[in-house]
Amino acid sequence: MSRYLFKNARIYDGEQLWENASLLVQDGIIEDISERELVDSENEQDFEGEVYDLEGRTILPGLIDCHIHLDLHGMADTFEENFPEDKVRTVRAAKEMENTLMSGFTTVRNVGSVNWIDLSVKEAVNKGYVNGPRILTSGKILSITCSGSEYFDGLYEEVDGVDGFRKGTRNQLKLGADLIKIMATGAVMNPGGVPGAPQPDAEEMRAAVVEARKLNKKVAAHAHGADGIKNSVIAGVDTIEHGTFADDEAIEMMQANGVFLVPTLAPDYYMEKKGEESGIASFMVEKLRNKKRDRQIALQKAIDKGVKIANGSDAGTPYNYQGNNARELTEMVDKGFMSPKKAITSATKVASEACGLEDTIGSIEKGKAADLIVIANDPLTDIKVLLDQQNITMVMKDGKIVKNLLS
Repeated sequence: MSRYLFKNARIYDGEQLWENASLLVQDGIIEDISERELVDSENEQDFEGEVYDLEGRTILPGLIDCHIHLDLHGMADTFEENFPEDKVRTVRAAKEMENTLMSGFTTVRNVGSVNWIDLSVKEAVNKGYVNGPRILTSGKILSITCSGSEYFDGLYEEVDGVDGFRKGTRNQLKLGADLIKIMATGAVMNPGGVPGAPQPDAEEMRAAVVEARKLNKKVAAHAHGADGIKNSVIAGVDTIEHGTFADDEAIEMMQANGVFLVPTLAPDYYMEKKGEESGIASFMVEKLRNKKRDRQIALQKAIDKGVKIANGSDAGTPYNYQGNNARELTEMVDKGFMSPKKAITSATKVASEACGLEDTIGSIEKGKAADLIVIANDPLTDIKVLLDQQNITMVMKDGKIVKNLLS
């Protein structure tokens, strides 16, 4: 039996703040939370477990990133990502997932990896070979036959027509994928992609959704253009990744159907900051400049309309390193889209709903898994404290302390 008592803590449970609070964890589960002492100070010596006096530090639910590519290394020239052998990329990805965990992200949703590397890394984490966050995997991304897919060799499974999408979905699920990722429009990060252009039609994507639903799996759609977003919503997807050129009709459709938006602002930050002189391909920088304002307008409209916004950093894109996942949160705040509290909620409670894990993680509640992080400073006032791993003084995943700078 494992028991942990945290006292004198500020606890943000995903919705509300508890002051001078105590938290009890037993056997990996949150047992109790209260603004009174759960164990009298006089009886602490008899407590069968570990006691931590947090002296006013803040406890948050473990953070969730709904959009990463764990086998991408943040290289400036993304074409070079193809050069390392799969076995090297797998080991590298496992190491970088440990870094992600140490940064306070206890759950990640991987939305596309070369040759199913994400499935191997997830297995290594689950078996305890390496430390890492809880990983949701999509395997290969389903894409129609199109120009540019060869730029990331092994990342896409090319499928066409209803039967193709049905078979492609079945194949990812057979291999162990937790969700399905579809390219509903062109992309920024390959030279042949036109971000606003729709690719599969709604009927094709619907075939993937139907197959995924048979196994209670969710479907994410990479979609920049308005038509691709609308096709995705009609098909029944659960999340729209990026949503750059969403028009009013697309946003209204998302809101009416409970479809989440995962905006991924962090790549824009790094590409704008670094530019072509850092080695980022000129076609990427040009596409970024052409879409940046549209993305921000669409995001604000989605927020105003009440679309649920789930945190996702697109970690692995140029200079957007695994472990720097909190940059997405600071961008949401710095650009004026959210307060620090709402940004954290987008990376906890809302993100857990987008992943279909709201009954297990995403908030600090009795009966949920003890995914917790302890922050030295106050992220509800200054979100940037999450960028420094030294401020993440403790990380607990499933009730196990995997990082502890307090003792």
